[in-house]
Amino acid sequence: MRLAEINSNQKEQWNRFVASAANPSFAQSFQWGTVKSGTWKPFYLAVCDDEGVMLATALLLKRRLPYTGQSVLYCPRGPVFKRYDNTLIHYFFTALTEFAKTHRAILLKCDPEIPESSESVLQQLSDSGLRYNPENIQPRATIILNIESSEEALLKSFHHKTRYNIRLAEKKGIEVRMQNTAAGVDVFYDLFRTTAERDRFLILQKSYFHHLWQTLYPEGLCALFTAHYEDRPLAAVFQIIFGGTMTYLYGASSNEWRHLMPNHLIHWRAIQWAKTMHLKRYDLWGIPSRPHEGHPMWGVYRFKKGFCDEETRWIGMYEAVYKPVWNRLFTAGARAFKKTARFIRTGSLRTPLEE
Repeated sequence: MRLAEINSNQKEQWNRFVASAANPSFAQSFQWGTVKSGTWKPFYLAVCDDEGVMLATALLLKRRLPYTGQSVLYCPRGPVFKRYDNTLIHYFFTALTEFAKTHRAILLKCDPEIPESSESVLQQLSDSGLRYNPENIQPRATIILNIESSEEALLKSFHHKTRYNIRLAEKKGIEVRMQNTAAGVDVFYDLFRTTAERDRFLILQKSYFHHLWQTLYPEGLCALFTAHYEDRPLAAVFQIIFGGTMTYLYGASSNEWRHLMPNHLIHWRAIQWAKTMHLKRYDLWGIPSRPHEGHPMWGVYRFKKGFCDEETRWIGMYEAVYKPVWNRLFTAGARAFKKTARFIRTGSLRTPLEE
């Protein structure tokens, strides 16, 4: 085995490997490194056998820490392994340790899409020097709907209130459009800003979403849908497509006409479109890992549960710390900065990703 750095000429080979995983994530696709390249430097690392066949991959995102010469590494929704083998996992993280040294990294964070019930894998990660961190970057839990059955069967599987709201929106004249255009990004962002102001959460700048769309749309990896009433945009969703899955990454809605239930219909139309594209799964992306009334994402949780009752929980965040003193300083500073920014913007110190 050997660790190799993959270049853009091997993009298709990389994506085929990631897409073949048991739980393929767009966040480990080659294009996601391009999406994040504005604030992170992407590295595409693979463990290959003697014939050059990929056995494990990791899209690593590197960010330099100002004025220190140090850096941090993040592997979003990865690494991806062909098989969970002790020898392979140990070799992989040993090789990543050497890579981290050359880049003066103080730590590596990763949150692979591995079910939390995979106790043997958790032990292998622990044996390779990684430890669990309850402070998540990505949602630890989600709802993934299998959309391979008929539309009739899918509708029947939804909660009766979800079915009712879909039919209500149709009856009241809500129109859902696909708007895979730069103008569609603008419509989405206007609604997204309204949603953030109403629900008091932080959002990225509009330029990020244009960069996201410009990177993914030419390769067929995203879809934007908007819901309208009397030609007024009421809701929008920004979907990512990868590995047979459509992922509901961002959603937004107006403060007006919410009683017409545009949010329910827009998801149903997105699911219908995904089926025409022969996709297999609809990932509703992000619910509380330990849901309870009073949780900041309780309303989102109830809405998503209306489409599918089955929940999926990943193992969460694991990290390898290479420089403990630097890590303590970085963690304390980052935590204080994030809490201050969150409190100024939202009035709350809590994050919806808390366990």
